[in-house]
Amino acid sequence: MLRRHAGSAFMPGAYVFPGGVVEESDYSPEMERLCRGLTSARARDIIPDATPPRKALGFFVAAVREAFEEAGILLACTEASSPSSLTHEQKARLASHRLPVHRNPRLFASMLAGEGLKIAADSLSYFAHWITPEASPIRFDARFFVAAAPEDQEASSDDMETTAALWIAPRALLEAHHRGDLYLPVPTLASVTALMEFSSVEQVIASARARAIRVSYG
Repeated sequence: MLRRHAGSAFMPGAYVFPGGVVEESDYSPEMERLCRGLTSARARDIIPDATPPRKALGFFVAAVREAFEEAGILLACTEASSPSSLTHEQKARLASHRLPVHRNPRLFASMLAGEGLKIAADSLSYFAHWITPEASPIRFDARFFVAAAPEDQEASSDDMETTAALWIAPRALLEAHHRGDLYLPVPTLASVTALMEFSSVEQVIASARARAIRVSYG
């Protein structure tokens, strides 16, 4: 979980998952070539309501890019490796790219290509779709994904949009929210509540891949 900056115009101080805007560069032909195990056509099958349809791939890419920018977790690999196989030297070099990619998302593709890496798009599973009500002063249309975090990567906030990073079990997080120790927005609260049904990462992913995703409002 990441705590949004107290000065943010939207949900200041709230604890949320990494995320942000899908950029046009996230679903470019170049980016599709940098995705392992996911084509633009397959992404459209998974997210058939994406507008325009080619944007479907962008949701997956943006999820990986934003997790890297905001939390320092990169789901990337070679064709044959896993996201946990990055070398110490690679991780150090990649960490230096967080701020430049944050400032210019188009640099994400060149960073990956320069390291000989691909986005581990096949490790992401579509989990939820939330839209804020029309009466909300600031609205968002957000897609949520789940994936196993690489065991050898340490999460950290970006100290710009987010000011703290927290690994915590779903039940403990909900208890902290109900005590008033921290605040979870409705979509985050609902997602964390849903995660309590599972006892392992594998169960979460299997469930996400087996169900149809319907839009929720809140």
